[in-house]
Amino acid sequence: MLIVLDINSLIRFFTNDIPDKASKVKIVLEKERNLYIPEVVFPELEYILTDQYGISREKLITIFQFLSSQKNIKLTQHQKKAITIFEKTRLDMADCIIAAYALKGSLASFDIELLAVQGVHSLWKK
Repeated sequence: MLIVLDINSLIRFFTNDIPDKASKVKIVLEKERNLYIPEVVFPELEYILTDQYGISREKLITIFQFLSSQKNIKLTQHQKKAITIFEKTRLDMADCIIAAYALKGSLASFDIELLAVQGVHSLWKK
């Protein structure tokens, strides 16, 4: 059975702000074999943890690395690449996901920082 982790469960786990809920998520992370995190969760996780909880980018990188290293959590190749881009740039996670998709084609954007990601090619040549 596939179990989808949402933003709320991951916030509880990483902040431990509601310990009994955090422990439930911990059990799921430790015992379940078929977990999935939708792409939309990563930008939301970044936003809430930095805006509401004051978590640093370095700690956020550690969180993303933890999630991507778990054998029981299924992530797409785009999600994994977005995490790598997040580690190497100052882009937010939403832009990192966009960049991950753009690596296979051209990006229709005027965002200079996004277009600066290694391997991203502008649809409109400079």
